[in-house]
Amino acid sequence: MTTTASAPRTTDGDEVRTRLLDAAEELFAARGYDGASTREIGARAGIGKRMLFYYFASKRAVYRAVLERVITGMVAIHEKFRNDPGPIGLVEAIEGITYFAAANIRALTVLVREIMDDGPHVRDLAASHLGPLFERSGAELRRNMDEGVFRREDPMHVLLSVGGITMYYFLMVPLLQRIWDRDPLAPETLAERAAAVRNVVLHGLTGASAQGGASP
Repeated sequence: MTTTASAPRTTDGDEVRTRLLDAAEELFAARGYDGASTREIGARAGIGKRMLFYYFASKRAVYRAVLERVITGMVAIHEKFRNDPGPIGLVEAIEGITYFAAANIRALTVLVREIMDDGPHVRDLAASHLGPLFERSGAELRRNMDEGVFRREDPMHVLLSVGGITMYYFLMVPLLQRIWDRDPLAPETLAERAAAVRNVVLHGLTGASAQGGASP
């Protein structure tokens, strides 16, 4: 009995799609959008170029999926901790972002480059994902400020400070590996980094250290 060919099963399809996004992410991070070809992406993922177009209509669609994957990961961190009390939720979010960024440095590189270049996806990503994320996060900060939990600051400045001191570290990893006598991605270094960021942010907003003590 003969059978006709069918589309890949969902689980197989998800695995292939993940391989494609991982391969594309690596190439886009290393060479930029123009420097990565669909042929190379497919080859690195272990599939042919024609099969790539079964999953994605174009290289632009692959690139957009890479950007959306890292953004939805960051949104998920916020959603996980958004209902925790002010300082607790902020500390957990900082730790979550730190370890997420450490595990997704290439994706972070692609996203930051797209934003800095004001690329073709920035407007839509701002409207669909990043704008709502900043709006929800800012509203939570403002509520905690109104309740006296946090010092009153412009929520946008607070969010930019958290994002900056959290994620910039990982964009500096190639330099840190050359000027530091420690591995910047070692588990103990990452734990210290998360603690340092917690202390800076919490001291600025509450005057307290990450351990909850009063500032001198």
